[in-house]
Amino acid sequence: MNNNNRYKRIFPLKAVVVFVVMLILLSAISFILFGLYPVRREVKNISGYIESKPLNNDLNLSPELRSLIDAIRTKEHYAAFLNTTLKHSKGDSIALFIDLRDSLAILSFKGVSLFESKISDIKINSGLKKLPHFFRDSLYSGPMEVSEEISSIEKFPIVVKKAPKDTIEANQASAPVLPVQYDVFLAFSFDNNMVIQIDQQEEDLIGTKQDYRKYRRQYSRWFRNKNLDALKSSSERGYIYHLAIELPREDARSIYRALPLKPAVVIRY
Repeated sequence: MNNNNRYKRIFPLKAVVVFVVMLILLSAISFILFGLYPVRREVKNISGYIESKPLNNDLNLSPELRSLIDAIRTKEHYAAFLNTTLKHSKGDSIALFIDLRDSLAILSFKGVSLFESKISDIKINSGLKKLPHFFRDSLYSGPMEVSEEISSIEKFPIVVKKAPKDTIEANQASAPVLPVQYDVFLAFSFDNNMVIQIDQQEEDLIGTKQDYRKYRRQYSRWFRNKNLDALKSSSERGYIYHLAIELPREDARSIYRALPLKPAVVIRY
């Protein structure tokens, strides 16, 4: 008999089964608390809102009439976007316009486009997709003011240069060293449970993986706290409507640093 076998730790089958069952139970509880419960509560809120509005039943309408109604809804949506643009043109700060129809991210000041960037990828979660047009336009088109933001880069980069003692030292002084350029990932949060995520389209990182992981941990921590707050208070809405876009890295950097603190965002769906 091999003596080494006497000291090997033996895991009985019963312990393995108990461990697996506990993992399944924990997964089910997490899904109910952080997934199913917030979604059901949000669906109930939306359903109650929709039922309070007089809606026409178009099940018996002809295809031509349905097509006409869809065209009218599209025009009304575009009119609402233009009215929002006109409303914000009276302000004194730069705003971010996200045009999902033309795939453009636009910096706008008093209705004038200052900078445009082509959106390479758009992701909208299922809850935002399935919202009725009038409900989405009234709540999530804007202008929405950012309440919180998370970013992988500094908002205001600082260049430090020591003042020269005399003209000789000034002439010998080298150019200041610019801040290190990092990868651009950021997220804007709004009081209406909307989150807009802007990521660089480049897959290759110019910074370190540690910096990227730090941002992801920060984002995950914020997301967990949002879910925990929704569980503690019935007034908090647990379902988060999420829009994610990808832009060229330098464009995303320029847009973020050009925006003021707590900027306004307008979306055209």
